[in-house]
Amino acid sequence: MRTLLIILLVIAAVLGALALYLFLTTPGDATPLRVPLSAAQRELLARVPAAADSFALIPTAALLHRRLLANPVSHDVVARWTSEQPVPSPLLIGGGDVVAWKIGKRTSYAIRLDPLRAFLVRAWMMGSSDVAARWDGRLFVINATQGPPIDARTLDELLQLANGLEGNVLAVQRNPARGVFPPIGRPSVSVVGVTPREIVITSRALEGGRPVRPPEGGRDVRPPDHPPVQARFPRGALLSATFARPPRILDDVERLLGTDLSALVEGGGAVALYDIDAGTLLPRPKGVIVVPSSPEARVAMDVVIRVADVLGETRDTGRELLVSFDRQSAGLYSKDAFVPATWPANLWALRIDAARIVPILERLGDNRGLRIVAPRLHRAARDLRRWIAALQNAEAIEASDSLTGGVEELRVRIASK
Repeated sequence: MRTLLIILLVIAAVLGALALYLFLTTPGDATPLRVPLSAAQRELLARVPAAADSFALIPTAALLHRRLLANPVSHDVVARWTSEQPVPSPLLIGGGDVVAWKIGKRTSYAIRLDPLRAFLVRAWMMGSSDVAARWDGRLFVINATQGPPIDARTLDELLQLANGLEGNVLAVQRNPARGVFPPIGRPSVSVVGVTPREIVITSRALEGGRPVRPPEGGRDVRPPDHPPVQARFPRGALLSATFARPPRILDDVERLLGTDLSALVEGGGAVALYDIDAGTLLPRPKGVIVVPSSPEARVAMDVVIRVADVLGETRDTGRELLVSFDRQSAGLYSKDAFVPATWPANLWALRIDAARIVPILERLGDNRGLRIVAPRLHRAARDLRRWIAALQNAEAIEASDSLTGGVEELRVRIASK
């Protein structure tokens, strides 16, 4: 009995020492990922197959996991995802780097581990018979299929898009897919930074998907950059946006409002959406269209003023022209407090109150009348719902989109409450 007790104590001491080692050697901080990448990070990315539709590099993955759990916006989503995925515990990953890639609906992982953790993960594999995993050198590979690796030149051109960015995750979307974030061209490269207070995503893509470098001896014929838009966001709005040129969904909005707005917003403007009546056959937006005051804008407003005054009102503040198609929104806008934009933009900028708009998007996505009469607006609502449905704990979501030197850059900031 005494011998058994001693054996149990020794086993407990070993397990305790092992747990303490895993805890102490799991980093509490790390150098952010910076582009250009290190040689070791490039080597890990070289394991991505050429057939991958998308892939991501996560340096010190256990630290990212901890940061995501510390952020109120991402906590529940990450906890649920971790419980559903066949990957080792963050303590078993420790300071290891992870690369993940997706081909069709199949997601694969390669994890670089230290020798002790490699041994422990081997033991974990033995108790996880449903995990399709193997060892390849010091890499633990899950769900991987055979195939040639991504071409080095292709990888160089993709990474060149992200030069100068830093964060916690590098993600690449290679092939276009309907409704997949980010809503810019493909291929796109995104870098994600996570803190307990916010998540910041910077995504870049070439305008028109052209090569990064012009042909040998070729001349750079990219169009000049757009002037910046002057964005400021009314705090009480569900959604507010400022744009340099009319968005493509304007035609669908005109069908819902019953008037032509194209001439009014041809030179850019803003919209502040305070509510949407989603309980009718055709949803009715309640908000304000704002354009800078000018003689040309006043002439264009004559086209919409009859409809606007029947359903809502128009106002000329001297600096801005306001057009509202309901009786409350213009007054709400005039009394609202305004939030300055975090970043400059020259295409568009917007701010969303996620907690208030997600339930409305749920109803809009199921609205048959909207799908028939305004299909583009219906798809936009469904895409937005897909992107922000899990972000109801966010205080606000802000985005800005710019085109500079032939490269489109989208920045998104998700602030926690």
